[in-house]
Amino acid sequence: MANEQHRRLMQEALDEQLTAEAQHELLKQFDAEPAAAAEYQRLRQVDQLLRTAPMERAPQRLALSIMARLAETLQSKEQLTRNGGLALALGLALVVLVALPLLVASSWLFLSAVGSAAALSSLIQSIVTLLTLLLGMLEVIVLQAQSLIADNPQAPALLVALVPVALAGLLRYLVNQQSNESDTEGGA
Repeated sequence: MANEQHRRLMQEALDEQLTAEAQHELLKQFDAEPAAAAEYQRLRQVDQLLRTAPMERAPQRLALSIMARLAETLQSKEQLTRNGGLALALGLALVVLVALPLLVASSWLFLSAVGSAAALSSLIQSIVTLLTLLLGMLEVIVLQAQSLIADNPQAPALLVALVPVALAGLLRYLVNQQSNESDTEGGA
């Protein structure tokens, strides 16, 4: 920690911002540590070189080009953040959509078991276990989604692009299942 403090003192000495007491402390350090004095001399040479170097203004076109690139970078980061939020919301909506049938089924079981105290107790215990499991799964999904978004900012855009494909595949599967069931009923 003392080295950091002495380096800060050296920088302040170069900037001519040291009090007399701090300057005296710095000189004592130079007497005790020749390496620190040599480092300060090198820093003084660099500082002097930079102060005497000729200044030249950058062309206006260069400054405009740099500012335009900075603006593009900031806009792309904003867009990725927006897409990440949309993908996260869409993913949570899909999780709720999947979990909804489980909740409806457990509610139906609960309502049908109200007549028996033993069945009701067993059912409540099963429902609590199921809901605990479901909440654990949701927590894992959310944590994984957050880490995926943090590691790969492009992932939300990819997930949003894959949603229509997944829905089309699901729809095709359901239509095939329904036609298979119709064929089975018609053949019997």
